[in-house]
Amino acid sequence: MAKQNFNALINRAKSSNQQKIIQKVSPVKSTKDKEVQFSFYLSKKLLKEIKLKALNENESIKNLINKALEQYLNAN
Repeated sequence: MAKQNFNALINRAKSSNQQKIIQKVSPVKSTKDKEVQFSFYLSKKLLKEIKLKALNENESIKNLINKALEQYLNAN
């Protein structure tokens, strides 16, 4: 009996004439500077210190490293 109810439900769903909704996908315009991905190796100790500092300052690791590099380049 459960199988008959299931088949009836499938047939009812197939016979219903619901209109399909198609969403338009458009790219998000970014106001940020263009970014590129860059990979490098760090010592485990340094990475752990960076993660702790980012956590304590409620900052992302990416932003923390970017700020540090900018400060270093501006100092020299």
